[in-house]
Amino acid sequence: MSNPENMSPGDAAQPDRRLRGIIFAFIGAACWGFSANCVSWLTSRTSADVLWLSDMRLIIAGLLFLGAVLVRARGKLVYFLRTRSLWGPMAAYTLIGVILMQVSYMSAIKYTNPGTALLLQESGVPLILVISCLRARRLPRRSEVIALALAIAGIVLIATQGDLRTISINPRGLFWGLASGVALAGYNIISVRLMEECGGLVLNAVSITLGALVLTPFVRPWETPPAFGADAWAVLLAVVLVGTMLAYGLYLRGVMDAGPVRASLIGVFEPVSGAIIAALWLGTVFTSWDLLGGAAIIIMMVLVARAP
Repeated sequence: MSNPENMSPGDAAQPDRRLRGIIFAFIGAACWGFSANCVSWLTSRTSADVLWLSDMRLIIAGLLFLGAVLVRARGKLVYFLRTRSLWGPMAAYTLIGVILMQVSYMSAIKYTNPGTALLLQESGVPLILVISCLRARRLPRRSEVIALALAIAGIVLIATQGDLRTISINPRGLFWGLASGVALAGYNIISVRLMEECGGLVLNAVSITLGALVLTPFVRPWETPPAFGADAWAVLLAVVLVGTMLAYGLYLRGVMDAGPVRASLIGVFEPVSGAIIAALWLGTVFTSWDLLGGAAIIIMMVLVARAP
């Protein structure tokens, strides 16, 4: 055993830093689960459609992220603007990781419920595994095969409710949930180089702003504004501040302090928190098949997070 008297202050601080990172990652995951329920509340209790909500979220979040970049990462923004080789990946990331992610994610919530939508979105995790194996020209490991099987089993159980002869879930919800899984895979794969060269703050500021610029001419949010009361505007602001700014900031800090493996394991709490909040706040009822399928998907996520 090491002698505490011989430990440096940095060594002594490591457990505290890891604990802080775990707490931050946990809260960040819970913020995403809370955000999903805010979206469900807005789509079910107001006249706002998914495209309008997606565009407004991107506009507000884009302005906030741009302000943060101008204060904290102006040099990296200039570097991106001068590096034309990054423009193509940023355009692809904007279309798949921002626009498709936002629209499919919110649509899945609208046609199912927050917990189910978040679970279906995790179908992108095994897709990332498959793409990674193809790019590395290797066969999947045993744990990866088990994870893939669990993901398929979980989706089938949720979609069929145990009766393989029929689809019990709303077909639109299933489609958009799986589409959000594809967007999740693209979000993670395309972002690697951009994160390395630009940093997360610039990546989010540029991509979200571009996403708003692409969507706004088609959505024209000023032409058909929903009849929002003060409560609806408060919920929309919570989606932006809690579900975008705070969730991203806390989770990224958790990755830095606790490490990516621990943070990924804690990220499993995202669909769990979404389901718990949906049951307590919105009164959503989950069947035993939903719980069984959700358990399979969560185990899949743990296996992937623990993989080398």
